Amino acid sequence: MHRHLHTLCSPQRVDSLSKLHTVLGMTSSREPADRVDLSRLLGRDYWLIRYIPAPGTNQAAIDARVEEHVGWLLGLERDDVLLASGPLLSGPGTASGSGVTIIRAPSEDEARLIAAADPFVRYGLRTFELYRWRLNEGSVGIRVSLGTGRYDWH
Repeated sequence: MHRHLHTLCSPQRVDSLSKLHTVLGMTSSREPADRVDLSRLLGRDYWLIRYIPAPGTNQAAIDARVEEHVGWLLGLERDDVLLASGPLLSGPGTASGSGVTIIRAPSEDEARLIAAADPFVRYGLRTFELYRWRLNEGSVGIRVSLGTGRYDWH
């Protein structure tokens, strides 16, 4: 998938040495390593917000507020609060308005205030549950073309 590149981040915010976690010494096959070095896990804490649709919420109600909701999320992204967000598409209890958002916040109280500020919550379209969540494993791949201003997300 190709998209146009807008802004990666400001130069003063890039600290590649402290952000880069090497995987040297790990197996490159699909088989698990004989020994796992747990000290290499990322171990970074975030807040996971699970949004639950209020009774009677339908897609028309969500559609009526979605631009305000996305604008709110983009503000969190701009302020470096938002890590990831999106709707839940299937699974137990999912319906219009179901979703998960992962944020950076210094405390549970602050995370709760952020979650409550979601326009869908403010207008009574959904409620939320808040979880402290530790990111340990996973990978992200991004290829940026400086010459074309395009990127691929893997």
